[in-house]
Amino acid sequence: MQAHIVKSFDTQIQDLKDKVAQMAKACETQIESATQVFSRMDISLAQDIITADERINQFQREIETEAVQFLVRRQPMAADLRLPLSAIKIASELERIGDYTANIARRVIKLSQKPGPEQAERIIKMADISRTMLHDAINAFLELEIQKAVEIWKKDDEIDNHFSRLMEMLRNQMQDQTHSIEDCTQMIFMGRCLERIGDHITNIAENIYYAATGQTYISQFKMRQP
Repeated sequence: MQAHIVKSFDTQIQDLKDKVAQMAKACETQIESATQVFSRMDISLAQDIITADERINQFQREIETEAVQFLVRRQPMAADLRLPLSAIKIASELERIGDYTANIARRVIKLSQKPGPEQAERIIKMADISRTMLHDAINAFLELEIQKAVEIWKKDDEIDNHFSRLMEMLRNQMQDQTHSIEDCTQMIFMGRCLERIGDHITNIAENIYYAATGQTYISQFKMRQP
């Protein structure tokens, strides 16, 4: 994005981008903390994650307010218009990510015992992939890097593959060990939360692509298909 004659214009754009980055970092920390909660069965940290979700909600409100004020005062055009609109949408996706990490923490609290190593490994891998995706996504947003956004969009398949394998393992366990149905159900919900986090991050990547190009990645991808 080119610099503008009025420096305060660029300052406001950068402030908005920085606020989105701060919100994303808070979500990244929540995902990392959720992994620790699950690995250690740390109920105290689980409660901290649930409480911290309110700060993420506050970030969303602040970003929406700043973006709307920018739109009203500056009445931007083209790429300058797309960025604040994308910031609002990305903040909404991040708010949902925050909700899902809090839900994971709530599910851990309901577990009666530590999960088996295979199930735990799948859930931890899903969380690690999603955290990396989110970290890369915010870097792509700050620089509006199209190729990084595309790479993030494609990486969601890894989360989906782990989730499919997790579901298969948990279904088999519930059939063989009926006493573990409640715990398996909690892990299914955790896996579903992480799968949805991956989807929200791909939505963020889509918004980055739109902010940079004015096109949706999916429409461009379909146009290139034979």
